[in-house]
Amino acid sequence: MKHAIVFCSGTGTNGQDLSGFADVSVARVAQLKRIVINSQRAGVERFHVVADNADFLRVFLDDGRISAEINWVSPGESVSVDSARVLVLESSFGTTGYGPVEKFLRDSHGCGEGEIALLVDENSEPLVDADAETGRASGYTGAGRRVAGAFVADCADVPGILSAPGIDVWLGREAARGRVRTFGIGGGQWYRLSDAEGSVEEAEGIIFSHVGKTATGWIARKINGRISLPLSKLLIRTSLTPNMISVLINVIGVLCGPLYALGHPVLGAVFMQIATVLDRCDGEVARIKLMETKKGQWVDTISDQFTVLSFLVGVPLGYYLQTESAVAVALGTYNLAVFALFLCWSLYFIRKYTDSGSLVAYFEVDKHVDPAELSGLRRLLSRLRYLGRRNYYSAILVALAVVGGNPLVLFASSFLLTMFLLHQLEDVFRMFRRRKSEKSF
Repeated sequence: MKHAIVFCSGTGTNGQDLSGFADVSVARVAQLKRIVINSQRAGVERFHVVADNADFLRVFLDDGRISAEINWVSPGESVSVDSARVLVLESSFGTTGYGPVEKFLRDSHGCGEGEIALLVDENSEPLVDADAETGRASGYTGAGRRVAGAFVADCADVPGILSAPGIDVWLGREAARGRVRTFGIGGGQWYRLSDAEGSVEEAEGIIFSHVGKTATGWIARKINGRISLPLSKLLIRTSLTPNMISVLINVIGVLCGPLYALGHPVLGAVFMQIATVLDRCDGEVARIKLMETKKGQWVDTISDQFTVLSFLVGVPLGYYLQTESAVAVALGTYNLAVFALFLCWSLYFIRKYTDSGSLVAYFEVDKHVDPAELSGLRRLLSRLRYLGRRNYYSAILVALAVVGGNPLVLFASSFLLTMFLLHQLEDVFRMFRRRKSEKSF
């Protein structure tokens, strides 16, 4: 959808004055900025911002992340819309990210000709109570019903929306005529600010809760996330960017190598675990402050590898300094070689075949290989590869360091790297075989 109208003045669908929400800071991001960035990422290219105080609000949209065209509109002024449908948003409405907006726009395509798609709570009843004479809001804000403050209408409706005494009046009349169709995008994915005390805190709670749900794996969700999120709430109050946080966290992680080398495997494992828990903070801060970028994913991925490299050097070095065993040198060299191969192929794959900068995206390799052709070992390894996620193996390393010190950690690392080597060798073979077959056609 190309166009969106954002009302920062006038009366909203629930009858409240919208002029006091655009500059409200929600999780350290101005409400108007949050609306525009999320909607832009959902596909909106041009925004018509209806406001009495455009000069004051303009500064909130002076942001390099905003590439969409911004058209400032005075209340009652006409707007030129060259798309069939338009998204209408109230300044009190917000979402946990661009995904809910994208889903609502996609769902609205199911509307019939002339229908208005209204975003409501999943449990809302059909709109049957609106008063055709007054058009007041009782028809869609009745008991048990929550209206989000977003709807999609035809471009032909825009003049009527802009000239109406309030959105509640216009939408109430259209609801009485049977033009409104309700849609939901799931509980806990959007919020609506109000003048009530604690409204902003409630909105921030919804955003923070959503950030925690993005974790991959039980340990990340149930343990690591409960530690990292409170810290992320503090970090958003600082001037640190997510990339700065990534680097600082992995400075802590890199210390694991020297500790292993100096004969303190438990401390080394603990430092890696601390870095693993805190490694969630950069992503959480980025999502909360709408600063996610592909560059940021690459910074996080690359900085993580310094922690892993420090670990792979420190463990065999510590084992060798204690025992002068040739096994330590052999396995240490082997692990570094496998890690280099793993890293080169994984980075090549995600850069060429995915739109991500995270190593987690490597598991999209399943889309490029025929499951029927995979060996039994490869199918087994695909079920176990979650162990290669740092939030899993880092926790396991703590237990191994306590039980067997550097030797056990070294042998376990060699085993795990061997499993991933076998996984990737078959991936490479299958993918190149497929490419060769496709070229032959």
